[in-house]
Amino acid sequence: MESLGKKMMSLMMRVLILSVFCTGFALSSDMKGHDMAKSGRIGDLIHESVIEGYMLSYHFMDLRDQKTDGLDKAVMDKTHAMTNKEMDKPHHLMVYIMDKNHKLVLKGKVGFLLKDPEGNSQKAMGMYMSRGFGTTADMKKKGVYTITTKALLGDKKLMDKFDYEMK
Repeated sequence: MESLGKKMMSLMMRVLILSVFCTGFALSSDMKGHDMAKSGRIGDLIHESVIEGYMLSYHFMDLRDQKTDGLDKAVMDKTHAMTNKEMDKPHHLMVYIMDKNHKLVLKGKVGFLLKDPEGNSQKAMGMYMSRGFGTTADMKKKGVYTITTKALLGDKKLMDKFDYEMK
């Protein structure tokens, strides 16, 4: 009987250690998404949606607030110095798409429709970059913008819509 008790205690200890080990990894991986330099994602997370099993994560960056170090500088080096004409659209919007198997979608077409607080529309096609699809936009007016996204991924069409407030 004592042998059974030792086996049971040993099994419980293994389960406990495994639980703590797995929980620690889950907590640390959740935090990685919030660190731009480690996640490799451009901008700040502003919205997430799940559409037909696909996860869409939207990130936003105001290029007027660019930093001169780290990832922001690397992004700006790739896009070159902003000219006055380019500053007409000083905001960068990215969507990262994961499929039902939690793999990043790397191929497809993505379009954005942005409506400003006055109802004026901007249409833009997303360009594949940094493992997501991005575009530039003019979101200089303060207020609530409605962002509609259409993604064509092979024979799958995803539509998403949300509001984002510029302060």
